[in-house]
Amino acid sequence: MQAFTNNQSGLFALEMLLRLRGGTVTIEDLRQKVGEGPVGVTEVLRSARAQGFRARSRSVSWDKLAGLTLPCIAGLRDGGFLLLGKANEEKVLVVGANSPRPVLMMREEFEAVWDGRVILVEQGKAGLIPRLDKAVTMRARQALATTARWGADNTRTAVSGLATRSQALQQAIITRSTDEKRLRSLELAFLPAALEIVETPPSPLGRIIGLSIISVFAAALVWACVGTVDIVAVAPGKIIPSDRTKMIQPFETGVVRAIRVRDGQNVKAGDVLIDLDTTTVEAELGHLQGDLMAARLDIARLQAAIDNKDNSLAAFKPPADAPADLLQVYRGLLVSQGSEQKAKLATIDGQLAQKTAERDTIQASVDKLKSTIVPLQQRVEIREQLFQKELGSKVTYLTELQDLVAQRQDILVQEKRGNETNAAVVALVETRAKTVAEYERTLFDDLSKARQKAAGLERDIVKAEQRKSLQRLTAPVDGMVQQLAVHTVGGVVTPAQTLLYVVPAESRLEIEAMISNRDIGFVSAGQQAAVKIDTFNFTRYGLLHGTILSISQDAIARDKAPGNGSDKTSGAANDSSEPRGQELLYSARISLDRTQLAIEDKQVNLSAGMAVTAEIKTGRRRIISYLLSPLARYQHDSLRER
Repeated sequence: MQAFTNNQSGLFALEMLLRLRGGTVTIEDLRQKVGEGPVGVTEVLRSARAQGFRARSRSVSWDKLAGLTLPCIAGLRDGGFLLLGKANEEKVLVVGANSPRPVLMMREEFEAVWDGRVILVEQGKAGLIPRLDKAVTMRARQALATTARWGADNTRTAVSGLATRSQALQQAIITRSTDEKRLRSLELAFLPAALEIVETPPSPLGRIIGLSIISVFAAALVWACVGTVDIVAVAPGKIIPSDRTKMIQPFETGVVRAIRVRDGQNVKAGDVLIDLDTTTVEAELGHLQGDLMAARLDIARLQAAIDNKDNSLAAFKPPADAPADLLQVYRGLLVSQGSEQKAKLATIDGQLAQKTAERDTIQASVDKLKSTIVPLQQRVEIREQLFQKELGSKVTYLTELQDLVAQRQDILVQEKRGNETNAAVVALVETRAKTVAEYERTLFDDLSKARQKAAGLERDIVKAEQRKSLQRLTAPVDGMVQQLAVHTVGGVVTPAQTLLYVVPAESRLEIEAMISNRDIGFVSAGQQAAVKIDTFNFTRYGLLHGTILSISQDAIARDKAPGNGSDKTSGAANDSSEPRGQELLYSARISLDRTQLAIEDKQVNLSAGMAVTAEIKTGRRRIISYLLSPLARYQHDSLRER
């Protein structure tokens, strides 16, 4: 872009603004309108109006810039002009006469050069009709006029001239196109954001990439519709003997007393493998047996006390194997218990006899007092008559009356004492009966507890004897000892610690494979399986083949290994109803067609414990159905409530 002076910056800004408003004017056209003199606000307004636009100048503050119809022309303090495109509270987008591209100016920077005036330009009411550049139009007219003047007799010269004019026209169009492209980026920067996106031409690279993606997708779609893949159920597992390897484990913590086998030794069923120390178990067993004998003696003692209260010692029937010292103790306890009860009853009987005698004495006193009431009553009546006839004194009458009242009160007191004594006698009778009942209840309760204790001790003795027998580890089957883990007499073993393995003799090798819950519906007994031995690379040493013998009827739940969230089977769904953190597996047993592999020109026998992977082919499916299966599942599961 050519350099402009401050005198020409107004024409440059006006040209850019008119182009943004739809005009096709050039800076040369504007110069012809204003001449070669200085270009100020008046000249800019006159030039814009000459092109059919409405133009006006106004002074505004910074806060009102964003509300104007932008873009517009901003006047500068040095007499120049800037094309103002966009404005906000902090900065503006402007283009100067000598700027190759739009620049952002901060508010302070812009206000330092801005004189506060703007020139607003809008289209006229009739609008503008886009025109070709005048230079292009003139060249086209000259070419056509020249061709028309030339006659047919000078055809060659006419054609040559036409070609020259055409080249000039083409050059003018190219020049015009180049100028427009150079200004196009500046024009787009001043359009609103939405129009800037619409007017910006698309990049051809996007179309090329889009067509390439469509082509690849179409080829992949055709291949997916035609191609098929195998559906394979992958089941990891290991080689096991058909009779399973037997683990030898202690029942509880113990100390090794003797080791009677060594690694690789052949044993028969029932042979002793390891002896553990039985001191603790024997001590506990002896303690339990002593407690059981004491419980049985308690039962015999209590039963004798219940059966014969007067002579319980005669009814005492202890166990035949009871020690003599314990018999003496329990006989003494039986006699002491009976004597204690008799003493309690004797005490109550003595109190009862005392209260009965006291009651009889009180009753006799009451009878005596009642017998004197009648004479006293008569004496009072006689004294009353004499007093009324004034033959006796009143004092004598009152004395006799007082004696009668006192006698009656004494009778009442004695009767109440008699009632109290009767109540005491009744209470003592009830106390005696309660004591007898309490004694019998205690005997029955103690007898019941003793019998329960004896029954519990008998069960504990059975368990202790079983524990004692478990301290001697024996071979469950005929086989060979492997992986002996203890070699120190006196060493400590823990519960469920594997001390050794016994591999059953003459047992064929099989595979125990774990089939996923997702695949079990497509696997059945009798299907063929390809077996990979993890120890030997199958790409180098080949595969083994086998037949599924049996499948468990129920799933085995086990913890899911970390990172085992993906399924190895093709076409498996990504979701699962298995318990969180667990996986459900079915155990399958697979027979092998051979138990040897050719390794480096020699036959190597397979051994129990080798890890394997069994691949069971369950069918084939097209690739497109494999890809669409998630969509089909989502379609089925969507738009449902609960």
